Amino acid sequence: MIKIDLPTTDEERYLPKAIAIINDVCRKLSLPKVISDDAVWIYRKILKKGISGRTSRKMIVTCVYAGIRRSPVTSRTLNELARVSDERKTDIQRVYRKILSKIELNPGIPDPEQKISKIINALNLSSIKAQLILRASHQILNKAKKSGILAGKNPNGLAAAAVYLACKEKKLKNTQKEISQLADITELILRQRKDELKKIL
Repeated sequence: MIKIDLPTTDEERYLPKAIAIINDVCRKLSLPKVISDDAVWIYRKILKKGISGRTSRKMIVTCVYAGIRRSPVTSRTLNELARVSDERKTDIQRVYRKILSKIELNPGIPDPEQKISKIINALNLSSIKAQLILRASHQILNKAKKSGILAGKNPNGLAAAAVYLACKEKKLKNTQKEISQLADITELILRQRKDELKKIL
């Protein structure tokens, strides 16, 4: 009689499925391997802690979000992750808060300058105008860094505000509504960040 060794630990039972989901989500978002590796590492920590809901797809997808948040160079919006994973944005946020309360992840602080190019590319400007806006936006954020007002602020909001102010400076007619939608934030956040940036310009 052939003896079949059955999985005996949570990692042996659930990790293969989690890796498959993580790799699928990362592929759809064109994320680098370092993010998928970090998401797997985070999921292993969750399994070892025995966190409730650890086998759910929401938990696994949230590990990808946590990996993105920890990365200083990779940026994807929560809306993008929700769309490719078929999970609700609010569920991912809720599970992420749960993970942070159980394990120490030291989430990274995304640099708003990483977000600028994506917003500008989505504006469909000519290459010359795009370069002008890119340069002006970076100059605005460099001044903001020196003033120390970036700490603790949503990087999407700061990037959007810098792009909006740069558009106004270069006499382009892109609206707050348009830019806030491209940055995946509300118009209110854009206005708040814009007002803060204007004070140091």
